[in-house]
Amino acid sequence: MKPLTTMAVGAVALALGYGAADAQNGRAIRQDRQDVRQDRRELYRDNRDIRQDRRELAGDRRELNQDVKAGRTDEVKQDRAEIRGDKRELREDVRDRRDDRRDLTRDRRDLRNDQAVNRDRQDVRQDRRGLAGDNRDIRQDRRELAGDRRELREDVRDRRDDRRDLRQDQRELVRDERSR
Repeated sequence: MKPLTTMAVGAVALALGYGAADAQNGRAIRQDRQDVRQDRRELYRDNRDIRQDRRELAGDRRELNQDVKAGRTDEVKQDRAEIRGDKRELREDVRDRRDDRRDLTRDRRDLRNDQAVNRDRQDVRQDRRGLAGDNRDIRQDRRELAGDRRELREDVRDRRDDRRDLRQDQRELVRDERSR
């Protein structure tokens, strides 16, 4: 069990152990505890998804670099499509994180209103740190995507220039063969 989960369960158990909470308050505490647990699971999933997105982006970047170096234009197109898909997944993860943040805010408000669970503020602070880390990760992913887009534009320009040079060389070859 994670230390924060253990702390949260311990704090809730301690609050229930005091006996100060009546039955209604006890139900609210159980519900709040369940909500916090669910929020943690969702944040864990968001973090896992973001890590997976990073791995996919890194792989796509490696493939793109290899394909560009090898001059494989079809694969470059495919890599661009994969980067777009990774970008779409990143947007979904950002949306999920935003929803989780909203849920966490609601749960935090519930916890604040419940005197017996006020001791769980430490969990909320930890969740904030996790969200701040998620924000840093997403900003980094966005910077990497911007770099990938720049590289892709440069690769497309290079390919266009290479095609133009090839056509010019072919025309010159035809002229040279005719002049023989």
